[in-house]
Amino acid sequence: MRCARFILIMVSMAVLVSPATAAMRPPKSASGPLRLVPRGDAPLSVAGLHDYYGTLELAAASDGLVVSDRLGLEAYLLGLNEVPFDWPPEALRAQAIAARTYALWTLGREPAGAAATYGFDICASVDCQVFTGADVARIAEGDRWIEAVRATSGQVVLHKGEPILARYHSTSGGRTLDNADAFAGEAGYPYLKSVASTTEQGSPLYRWRVTFSLRDLEEILRAAGWQTQGRLKEVHTVPGGDDFVDPKVVLHSGRARIVRRAQELREVVGRLAPAMFPLRYPSLAATSSGRLPETLPSNRLSIRTMNDTVVVDGRGWGHGVGMSQWGAHGMATAGATAEGILTHYYTGTRVATRGGEGAIEVGVLTGSSSVRVRGAFDIVDAADEVVVGHALGTWKFSPEESGSIAINPPRGLQLPLSVQVVDAPKRVRSGSRAAITISLSRPARVLAFSLGRSGPAEVVRNAGTGRIGWRAPEDPGRYVVAIEARAGPVGSKRDAVTILVVGGSQVEAPFIPPEDAGRSGLLIALLAIALAALGARAFAGTMKR
Repeated sequence: MRCARFILIMVSMAVLVSPATAAMRPPKSASGPLRLVPRGDAPLSVAGLHDYYGTLELAAASDGLVVSDRLGLEAYLLGLNEVPFDWPPEALRAQAIAARTYALWTLGREPAGAAATYGFDICASVDCQVFTGADVARIAEGDRWIEAVRATSGQVVLHKGEPILARYHSTSGGRTLDNADAFAGEAGYPYLKSVASTTEQGSPLYRWRVTFSLRDLEEILRAAGWQTQGRLKEVHTVPGGDDFVDPKVVLHSGRARIVRRAQELREVVGRLAPAMFPLRYPSLAATSSGRLPETLPSNRLSIRTMNDTVVVDGRGWGHGVGMSQWGAHGMATAGATAEGILTHYYTGTRVATRGGEGAIEVGVLTGSSSVRVRGAFDIVDAADEVVVGHALGTWKFSPEESGSIAINPPRGLQLPLSVQVVDAPKRVRSGSRAAITISLSRPARVLAFSLGRSGPAEVVRNAGTGRIGWRAPEDPGRYVVAIEARAGPVGSKRDAVTILVVGGSQVEAPFIPPEDAGRSGLLIALLAIALAALGARAFAGTMKR
């Protein structure tokens, strides 16, 4: 005879500071910047962006709300998404060391660009280093990147004992550039010298070709203000020196002759061509997206005109300075170590371990009219006072003219506690993930686990109906799945459902997204409150603790 299996799903409801304040409404606004300090280990989710570990900071700027993520340097590195994670381990380790070095170099100088304007340390885009936060852990092969960061903890590239400006790019096209050739006007860096990069052939952008009709290019140039009279007749690059490194581009239009640099043309067509001719640019290519990443991926190119077609032959993607990521991939495939890769691309350097992690503030959003953040956190104002404690669910924040930040709580925050099972499968396959639809009267922190087993990470849910996932045990049998909603000193409510777990592939359980918030169904939640008032079903006597 099989013994009953009991699985507990606990929902910790939002409670403000103490029972006396549980019914208090949060303030309508608070002096910024605000800090959203996570409670527990779960990340905070910014709508339309990513999930983030660390403390989120919200500040009002002249053009809208600024959101930054403050966290430890090593935690920051775990959230970078610069190369495919299925690459060879030594290539991933070289990338981790280069990224750590770049961050340390940045922290050692006055902020520039957007960082200086908005007050954070580093941006989250390709202009700095691509940062997608906690999402990396959920990406296929993401654990391989996490291993690379941890295996190289504290390792940096040094020149004369100091972290270098560890610039890197996707593909050089066969040879990297001197820093001065790509970044005119910058001080020279003896370690950012042109070196051969002969292991990049695996890159889909090692060589590329783009074609424009004369009429398309003429319209683009006219929109840019370059083409003011006549019809565009012919376009070519001027040989001289290294023909491929930002050569001069000559545009003939009747009697007019315009001369520009390749980088200028790259910027103009990169901005206008996709907007004016979205079906044609960027061009089709053998990349993961099926198109080139930009209209012209680099300024290392040559141009000629054939009949009514302008043909652009180019090489590489990115600025071409420092480590080639695809070159690192090729070197690692051939057996090179991370240190060997780095010392090849950064002339006269060495790799060493330095202590002291420190923290970094990453700008993830600027110029926003509002932002929605979901999770479990405290809201702390500019005076370091907790203005909302134990906030749960999705909260909306908006900048005000005064510099304060408006705070809009999730719905259901003032409702009595209630939880009810709305729907659940009667049978599921062993080991599968099943959907249980519940109704909550207020935001909740949901935990699902089997007694005697370690449970999964908590999940924050908003008021209304929403689905939670339950992983069926491998052993077939009839399981009582308990739903427990807890509101701290206020009390708790329970509901339960029985699910039959069968072996084999007799039943296919529906897939449950890990963070299905359930955006509707507040009426059902209100109905659940009425039902709770009549008395919930009691099953505490069958629950083993």
